[in-house]
Amino acid sequence: MKKVLGLSLSALMVAALAGCGGDTTSSVSNYAYVYTSDVQNLDYVTSQYAVDHEVNANLVDGLLENSTTGEFVGALAESWKSNEDATVWTFYLREGVKWVTSEGVEYGEVTAQDFVTGLQHAADFESGTAWLLEGVVQNFKEYEDGLVTFDEVGVKAVDDYTVEYTLAASTPYFHTMTTYAILYPINATFLESQGEGCKLGEPDRNTCSFGSVDPASILYNGGYLLTALDSKSHIQFTKNENYWDAEHVYVETVDWYYDDGSDPYTVINGFEQGTYTQATLSASWEDFEDYKTEYEQYYYPTLPNSACFGTNFNYNRQVYNYTAHETEEDRENTQNAIRNANFRRAYMAAFDRVAYLTVTTPEDVAVQMLRNMNQYPDVVTAPDGTSYTQLVNDAYYELTGEQIDLSDGQDPFLSKEKALEYIEAAKAEGIQFPVTLDMMVIGDNAQAYIDRANSMKQSVEENTDGQIIINVELLPMDTVQDICYRNQDPARADYDINTFSGWSPDYADPKSFVDIYSTSAGAYMHTLGLALDSDNDPASQEAKAEVGLDEYERLYREADAITDDMQARYEAFAKADAYMVANAIMVPQQMDARGYVVSRVVPFTRSYSQTGISEYKYKFMRVQEDIVTREQYDAAYEEWLAAREAQ
Repeated sequence: MKKVLGLSLSALMVAALAGCGGDTTSSVSNYAYVYTSDVQNLDYVTSQYAVDHEVNANLVDGLLENSTTGEFVGALAESWKSNEDATVWTFYLREGVKWVTSEGVEYGEVTAQDFVTGLQHAADFESGTAWLLEGVVQNFKEYEDGLVTFDEVGVKAVDDYTVEYTLAASTPYFHTMTTYAILYPINATFLESQGEGCKLGEPDRNTCSFGSVDPASILYNGGYLLTALDSKSHIQFTKNENYWDAEHVYVETVDWYYDDGSDPYTVINGFEQGTYTQATLSASWEDFEDYKTEYEQYYYPTLPNSACFGTNFNYNRQVYNYTAHETEEDRENTQNAIRNANFRRAYMAAFDRVAYLTVTTPEDVAVQMLRNMNQYPDVVTAPDGTSYTQLVNDAYYELTGEQIDLSDGQDPFLSKEKALEYIEAAKAEGIQFPVTLDMMVIGDNAQAYIDRANSMKQSVEENTDGQIIINVELLPMDTVQDICYRNQDPARADYDINTFSGWSPDYADPKSFVDIYSTSAGAYMHTLGLALDSDNDPASQEAKAEVGLDEYERLYREADAITDDMQARYEAFAKADAYMVANAIMVPQQMDARGYVVSRVVPFTRSYSQTGISEYKYKFMRVQEDIVTREQYDAAYEEWLAAREAQ
């Protein structure tokens, strides 16, 4: 997926706690929490944003989903299989699954043709996640480029209840990709009723309202209907009584209320008043310790997650509307520095990530949040039993001769001594110091963002003796969101460093992270201020070569070409991940927000997923009247771990 995540501090949408905890008190039929960003798009096959999929995952089902213990299980598909070399995948659908309108009125039955329609609509409307299937589904990219007709694309309805995908190469993890929305179904009749521009093969955004920010603009086959969608106010989900698996939707209504972050106590106050179902305890509160004492028997840490946030550098900055750079000479020097590996290594060694995270997170959890490579460490285990993290450690040693531990939960980078050594090496390569880096920060009603930025500024400047300076540009939230992680135009990337974009994996293969920095198709190229290779932009090509992204692309392509030997494939991808860290092309920072939570959600009763969008589903979730005790949570956690190990 192009699952671009905007790092959330003020709301800290609590991690989905999936699994198998049982009820200990009376159940409750509603759940309420906050949201911090408006929905952008209900067209689930085209959207690339987590804020949209947090909604869409509850409205429409795909072929597979994840259970409460993380297994890939059938949703709309009852069963599935692949041929011997995993180039043809066949999914057998449940019969009798209903499409309904936003008012719950039955519209028709879900059939195999709906999956064909969904994929064509995604291509026609240039889905933000199209790259996920380019080079995977046969002729999908060729259709996007106008080289073939859609009947030549590798998807077909064999009959009403059988959909078949033909792939360009062996893809043994393809079934794990079906939990992402670009492979979800769309009813063609309803689609084309939403405007002339919705017609398959003849797209026109100006005359197509399908998936607009209106609950009536889509059909539903998922666990919930969207019954309220009010900008910066209220979002409501109501149980879909016609849902094929309604017996496992226990919460009747889900309400989200907008929180602009201006009051850091909004959620905990709402929790104590009975408005919100759960809340986090923020380390930024002056009376944080008092709250810990008050809830001593109740609070527990949220689970680790698969997301990765870090510092991205702008390697080809073209606009300076928000800047401390007063001269062209200063701008040029900063660009030269950013393209210099030793400068980037100095920044990485100087940045105290634990101090940065501790601004809003208890220190013990902040340490656990540290992520040291652009990859989810548990994404795969090699056939010989070696963890993926160890494969990357081995590749890093082979590349650099340095032993390093890139496991989560500890900091192998922080060192003032090394930062100063790297600066001297950069000076020898022609970089002039001090170097100033412009960084956008949300400045309206968001003290936590400001405090974190100032923590980064302080550690980087102190650990480089003032030779790397962070210029904090305080700007409105909408401006930062627009430029830092909604923007798709590299020419509008108005910063030197960006800490707002994050990624979580779409499927269970290292490629899901590695390819976001691909020079030919990477979703993060625009974040780096770079055009894709196909755009033939000379300035971008020069920057890619200078930074080392050309070599990274070679390693990526070499790894992705291996489909018949998983050991070799994973070892090859580990080389790309190690190269990324060794050259500090991006500086890994943290997993998604974690913290201490108090909650009435029965522990481990939501889908558990590290890939795709099943994690956002409220299906399976149960809510109890009383606050969950730590004793209850710990017992459920042990039960959940045992269930995962047994599966």
